[in-house]
Amino acid sequence: MRSTLLFSSLLLLSSALQATTSDLADQVETLWQTENYTAAQALLAPLVNKKTKDAQLLALLGQTEAVLKNSERAEELLEKAIKYNANNADYQHWYATVSCNLASSASMFSALGYAKRCKKAYETALELAPQNPRSYIALGSFLAQAPGIAGGDKNEALKLAEQLKQLDTLQGWLLELKLTDISDEAAFNQFLASAEPLKTRPEAYFQRAMQLAGTENYSAAITLLQQAISQTAVDDDAKASISESHYQLARCAVLGKTAVTEGIAAMQHYLQENPASERYDWAQLRLAQLYVLANNRDKATAITQPLLASTNDDKLKAELKKLL
Repeated sequence: MRSTLLFSSLLLLSSALQATTSDLADQVETLWQTENYTAAQALLAPLVNKKTKDAQLLALLGQTEAVLKNSERAEELLEKAIKYNANNADYQHWYATVSCNLASSASMFSALGYAKRCKKAYETALELAPQNPRSYIALGSFLAQAPGIAGGDKNEALKLAEQLKQLDTLQGWLLELKLTDISDEAAFNQFLASAEPLKTRPEAYFQRAMQLAGTENYSAAITLLQQAISQTAVDDDAKASISESHYQLARCAVLGKTAVTEGIAAMQHYLQENPASERYDWAQLRLAQLYVLANNRDKATAITQPLLASTNDDKLKAELKKLL
């Protein structure tokens, strides 16, 4: 009888703990949706210590730390999360993403270790969630970008893009776009002719524009960026690409000293739509540079003087001083 009561008590305690964690996860999710990651960190951090074995709790804090760019702490937490629950695709995905981020800034020897962990975790995430387009996109992007010694394989990435098309046609084409080297106008037109879902979206025009900008063909790049901007923002991917097209159009206008009026309008739009952007100050610099090119020094000065007084970015300060 006593053992039965003890067992029942343990079940009730377990259910209560699960409910508590579930409620906490809902709170954290709400904070994430409002991009209040610092508050999420403050909520979670006191609940996690070296002895914590709750995979969900570890993963919640790990993902939060990852967004806050505390990559080493995030990897430590997410590694523990998959130790206690290796069958969760989300945990595997986030662990892979953080490992990849660490690889990009590590020494060559350390980078290989991070890259191998990244690949393995992305592969595991795909095995666990074969119906999730994110799994194909993440692994395919890694295979395309990583060097062979770190597990990169562009042919395998293209195979994943083809598989993804069967699951989600649009996302499959967007992945193939990332993997395709559109080296000239003929190749671009040929690709776009076959990629029917991308013809009325901004991504392909943006990618080709960036390749042209890389060769300092700014006028041609601006024309394609205008095409990208003219597309409809039908979803978050398209919206992000259009937003980036506004920024890059203004940048190309500065570097090429051309289409200044269009550049000013594009950057004004970008600043209005992205007040919390990490490069907001640099966007203001680009706008000031465009005002200088338009012989409107009063508007340029109105930007540069307060920005120079407020920024701690030495590189940005040096660029601002050139305009004064």
